Amino acid sequence: MKEENQVLIEILNAREKRAEMQRNLIETYKNTLISFTLNIPGTEKCNSTFTKVHEKGIKLLEEELEKKNIKVLHKTVRVAAGGDEAFLVVDAGSWCTKRITTSIEENHRLGRLFDIDVFNENGELTSRIGIGLHARRCLLCSNSAKACARSREHSMEELMNKVKYIINSSAID
Repeated sequence: MKEENQVLIEILNAREKRAEMQRNLIETYKNTLISFTLNIPGTEKCNSTFTKVHEKGIKLLEEELEKKNIKVLHKTVRVAAGGDEAFLVVDAGSWCTKRITTSIEENHRLGRLFDIDVFNENGELTSRIGIGLHARRCLLCSNSAKACARSREHSMEELMNKVKYIINSSAID
């Protein structure tokens, strides 16, 4: 088994590569980009269950885009050390797109595990706060997810138990 420090380095490198991919797609298509990963705490980011959750999220996202008659101009799905990643360039404004993605995050049973970022044609992140929503909440409490993560408010075991509960209580097939 890999040493934890090595795994963390690989995850950080994967994040850098994801950011590079995001920049390249925005530069190439000059349109709104959806970058979709999962909120999975810890160093285990890749397994068949997480892939199924990610695939379910992509399906939900594509269904919602189709309902709104939003055309997907480009789609890439790949697996990296940081987990499954999807990139969809869409022919729609970033604010409209963010409303769709946050609706999925807020309303689907698996939505709390989805991390769907939306970038405008200039590469600027479109925020939840910009559409009148609160920052993402912690998996376990009502505090900000970022604040709890930074302070390590909850144990990894508690967080992973919640992730497993969310997955097990949702139909992902």
